[in-house]
Amino acid sequence: MDASQEKPLVIDVRLKTADDLFASLDPSPLVERDLDDAVEEFIIDWAMDAPERGPVRLVLHFAEDDPRADPEVLGESVRNFFSFMAEREDRRMRRLWREGRKDLLVGALFLVACLGAGQAAQSLVGPPFGAFLREGLLIIGWVANWRPVEIFLYEWRPISRRRRVFQRLSNLTLEIGRGQRLRAAGGGG
Repeated sequence: MDASQEKPLVIDVRLKTADDLFASLDPSPLVERDLDDAVEEFIIDWAMDAPERGPVRLVLHFAEDDPRADPEVLGESVRNFFSFMAEREDRRMRRLWREGRKDLLVGALFLVACLGAGQAAQSLVGPPFGAFLREGLLIIGWVANWRPVEIFLYEWRPISRRRRVFQRLSNLTLEIGRGQRLRAAGGGG
């Protein structure tokens, strides 16, 4: 079943006016504005808790009839915002991988130095202190590799998950709920 046939995730947001959707301090044009922090968090939380596949439909319900609540313009603005967020997570991921590679190189070199120093300590000092120093340096060498291991095994996964959620939200369909009527604007693609 492809994404267009799957049941959409519907996220209902209730606001007083269309202005409440956006950050009040952002002076950018409407299609470039940031979402209000609470609205952003609400939408992301819903999307993070939902299955990862299928389309997303954002339905905005306004307490007041707002003539500025154009679903095409609001839809474009929300999609642009989440597209920017996906790009930001992509940059974060690239920086993390770059940091991980650098940390791995430093950690591997330090481990080799610790192994060499441990062998030298065992030869120079002799038993039992030489073995104690060798084992201690070996442990320190492996501990120095904790950070790159953490990056390559665990740290990238939440960033990747958020990036996928933002990419999914950047293709949402936005609808304006008004009583029994519903005005819709299709998602980008």
